[in-house]
Amino acid sequence: MATSISPPPAPPAPNNLREVLELEQLDTNLFRSRVNQININRTLFGGQILGQGLKAATQTVASDRVCHSLHGYFLLAGASDIPVIYDVELTRDGGSFSTRRVVARQRSRPIFHMELSFHRQEAGLQHEVPSSPDVPDPEDLMDVRQLLEKFGDRLPKGATALASQEAIIELKPVNPEMFMLRKQSLQRAQYWIRSASPLPDDPLMQLAGLAYLSDYFLVSTALLKHPVQMTNKDVMMASLDHAMWFHTPPRADQWILVEAVSPFAGGARGLTRAEMYNRDRKLVASVAQEGLIRLLDKPAS
Repeated sequence: MATSISPPPAPPAPNNLREVLELEQLDTNLFRSRVNQININRTLFGGQILGQGLKAATQTVASDRVCHSLHGYFLLAGASDIPVIYDVELTRDGGSFSTRRVVARQRSRPIFHMELSFHRQEAGLQHEVPSSPDVPDPEDLMDVRQLLEKFGDRLPKGATALASQEAIIELKPVNPEMFMLRKQSLQRAQYWIRSASPLPDDPLMQLAGLAYLSDYFLVSTALLKHPVQMTNKDVMMASLDHAMWFHTPPRADQWILVEAVSPFAGGARGLTRAEMYNRDRKLVASVAQEGLIRLLDKPAS
């Protein structure tokens, strides 16, 4: 007689970014999420999978090696009602570099996979692209709650949904009226972002936190060149892939300046590139992401 297997209880919702990044180690190379972040569609936020996957892979690598790049593909929308299982493959350990492959699964199906490369620290040539010189400091800008009070019902639903995430992140757009209301096209998105609560000093937690933050607003950056007020009923957006290069150790619980541009959109896809700078305007990471941007047919009036 066949017996049914009861599904595991739904993971609790996180109260802060530290909880989002916590993992339970099931075996040498097998990990499970402890909490799940829920967005407005009741699916998993891609930043959660990026941060947790990076943390899982790093725990299988020698301590003298740090992740310098990752390349991931979002295969299926994650569900927030069950845990995520992270299976880490120890692909290679060389003299200077280590490579890992992570597959994130739910209900035995892969929802995401990622390749990560780790490098033993070395000295070498150094240069970096500076941030824009005219960007105001975060203390001179309004946060999401203040913007909601100022703009009220003029904000699209995607922007108002950020208020529910304030327990996890703080966000301050550099050009709030154009960025939120899209009164005219913008060549680039600029915003300050950080964890809303302190993170442990552990470098891995800070690196995983930066990976989490890197997924905010990348797909929607492609809409900034099209000054139209789009709601969730007008367009379908989803991350397809995500690449990230880490340059210097970050602190995800201190202000990070993101400067993002979308060089191309077409064929229902949009590409975004971004640089991430720390509070001292030093480049800490570079990001690239392609996303689905599908315009939905509106019913005839």
